[in-house]
Amino acid sequence: MDLREYLRAAVDAARAAGLIMRSRAGHTSFKEKGWADLVTETDVACQCEITRILLDRFPETWIVGEEAVPGARFLTESECGSQSPPNRPLTWIVDPIDGTTNFVHGVPMFGPSIGLARGNDLLCGVFFNPCADELFTAVKGEGACLNGEPIHASCVTKLEHALATVSFPTRTLFDSPDYLAFQEMVRSCQAIRRSGSTALNLAYLAAGRFDVLSCQNAHAWDSAAGVLLVREAGGVISAPDGRDVDLARAGVIAAATPELYRAFRQAIARRV
Repeated sequence: MDLREYLRAAVDAARAAGLIMRSRAGHTSFKEKGWADLVTETDVACQCEITRILLDRFPETWIVGEEAVPGARFLTESECGSQSPPNRPLTWIVDPIDGTTNFVHGVPMFGPSIGLARGNDLLCGVFFNPCADELFTAVKGEGACLNGEPIHASCVTKLEHALATVSFPTRTLFDSPDYLAFQEMVRSCQAIRRSGSTALNLAYLAAGRFDVLSCQNAHAWDSAAGVLLVREAGGVISAPDGRDVDLARAGVIAAATPELYRAFRQAIARRV
């Protein structure tokens, strides 16, 4: 299996979706799937285009996607990761627009996230920010890149030197794990940012722009590509409880270095 061929398909799909997004950002109708959980006709159009490209190239693969496409080979989110079917098909895990609320408001921090996995084994990943023309890519065992150039997580080892980021659930309560972690991050870290896109947060950590990250309520499509980006860039990433990331329960915490990861886990344990 040539993972580079799969990566090329994912890149082509992400760029095709990016063209659709760039022409419609801030000018699209939407509806709420749930509390503050927006979906637009562009999400659906991008999911259809990504699905078409991926399945045309690799008809034996399956899709786990935020927006289902009728008639396509779709699995549910509960059928990926450790819950993948016994034959463990190659599965694309797709968020057509990660950062939909940003997209609706014309904030240029959004894009398609595409990961390829066999069961819980992530093989390649792509995140594309069409507004900045930044393409983040990773292949298992081959490192991570931004626009074709290698990227690496930062060398920060202390929380007081760390630029942190957090992804909140669509409905954030005072006892939400990410909100509790956020309180500790504000107290302990140098500064904190929230982009509104989990996939972008993970890509920025892989590129050394962010140093620690809390995203404890993510879906598989939010984080699949980003998890591999962080790993391949030399960062440390796990489930919130410290176990290996499981795409079936895809909440994550991450840090640039092992020392920073340990300090981060100890700090947020005081709150969560």
